[in-house]
Amino acid sequence: RFADDLRRQLLTYLEEAMTDTTTTTTSTPAVAALSVTPYLVCAGADAAIRFYIEAFGAVEHHRLVGADGRVGHAEIRIGASSIMLADEYPEADALSPTSIGGSATSFAVSVDDVDAVFARAIALGGTEVRAVADQAYGQRSGTLRDPFGHKWSIASPIVGVDDARYIADMGAAGFEVQAGPASAAGLVGAHPQHKRHVPGDLYYFTLPTTDVARAQRFYGAVLGWVFADPEAGHVENITAPPGGLNASSAGGRPQLWFVVDDIHTAVERVRANGGTAEEPALYESGWGADCVDDQGVAFSLSVPSAAYGG
Repeated sequence: RFADDLRRQLLTYLEEAMTDTTTTTTSTPAVAALSVTPYLVCAGADAAIRFYIEAFGAVEHHRLVGADGRVGHAEIRIGASSIMLADEYPEADALSPTSIGGSATSFAVSVDDVDAVFARAIALGGTEVRAVADQAYGQRSGTLRDPFGHKWSIASPIVGVDDARYIADMGAAGFEVQAGPASAAGLVGAHPQHKRHVPGDLYYFTLPTTDVARAQRFYGAVLGWVFADPEAGHVENITAPPGGLNASSAGGRPQLWFVVDDIHTAVERVRANGGTAEEPALYESGWGADCVDDQGVAFSLSVPSAAYGG
């Protein structure tokens, strides 16, 4: 009954989204932003969620628990990515890899330190499928199978791999690189597992508040944000880009940081186009400079360090 009710609710939601025409555009129906979210079936969803939290730094958003104790649906986030999962429901043909003899699907996770994350996942019960090593496609990666039968490829980008090297290395490995229309920004630099930020990206934000705890309750209830630091108010693994709350600027304006290639050249462009900019400063997170545009709007520029996804 639970599965049938949930299926009806999902179908109702999807039908409403597909037929909503309350937008200014009449040529196409309004739909939710196009995305693909993996859905895992696990023999022991509660234990699986704990594994993903401890191994990959996942954050649980919510879960639905049926009268029989099974997790009928749960959502977690790893970085900016969402994953849905549930317990097995054989009556609804929802079976896990451990029940069907494995899975042909695997998942790729981009991390800062592949060796540390891989070792932690193995210590928590994962099984090595392919050891961590530098790969010809510009990543240091390894593959493991979690205790619930799902395969994960854990990877960190290798510094210095550009499009030319990528094409040459893959050619030496016997592959011809055939670029598609989505590769206009580059093959390697545009790939999220090689470079997390490109010029113009919104890199970070803060919202001003006079009461951090109260703001955490508000944005947690309204937007589902999960806060890692009750004092600083950093939003952990929920928003893309990440952000937080800033009690020091109470009553002020939201602060926005945008990525640039070269902080000094960007500051010069701000000034040349009628804005003002402070001298760039180097922080642990990278280069930054506070600016004001030619209409008085404040913003900041950033060149993130490698440790912060630069």
